[in-house]
Amino acid sequence: MVSSYAQSTTAREDAESVQRVLRGDTRAFDGLFRRYYGQIFGFAFQLTGDRTIAEDIAQEAFVRAYTGIARLRDGGAFLEWMYRITLNLARDRARLKRRKPWISFFELRKAHADGETEPVEFADEGSDPARLTESDARTEALYNAIAALPHEFREVIVLHHLQKLDVERIAELLGVPEGTVKSRLGRARARLRTALAEWITGGDDDTE
Repeated sequence: MVSSYAQSTTAREDAESVQRVLRGDTRAFDGLFRRYYGQIFGFAFQLTGDRTIAEDIAQEAFVRAYTGIARLRDGGAFLEWMYRITLNLARDRARLKRRKPWISFFELRKAHADGETEPVEFADEGSDPARLTESDARTEALYNAIAALPHEFREVIVLHHLQKLDVERIAELLGVPEGTVKSRLGRARARLRTALAEWITGGDDDTE
């Protein structure tokens, strides 16, 4: 988990970059793009399960951010703003093309690397090749189960467990009460428990 000090430092840097952009410094926006493109692409891929669509969404999200940056009241909240833009674009795509995506496990792992996010992991299996193979199979099953969730459940699972956002920040991003976020997390986890019944060996972690 990122420390509050690191978060505040990053927020200050983002706010300074946004102010420079507003003064006409396009290089400052290039810096924001380099800092967050991988993370936004990874987020879009986790939501859509389609690498091409995720690339389109990530690129469009930054175009919209650049053209609309004057509307951003708090430059320190640039990343949260990018999450919101990306969510809206992903929802638009979902409405245009209603289908349940098939996600490649190895592409998901690549998306995590591109987005600098940590994959959901099971307990350490040691160096035994048979155990490692089994661990990969369980992780693939987990990602496929996430991909099969309804969109509103997938959003909260991705934001909380993959993007590491707390319930309060997710509620702000989605524009819903915290109780709604907790309810969706609970229902999503219940579906995941059912889909992953053969793999589950322990209990759930608490909602933060």
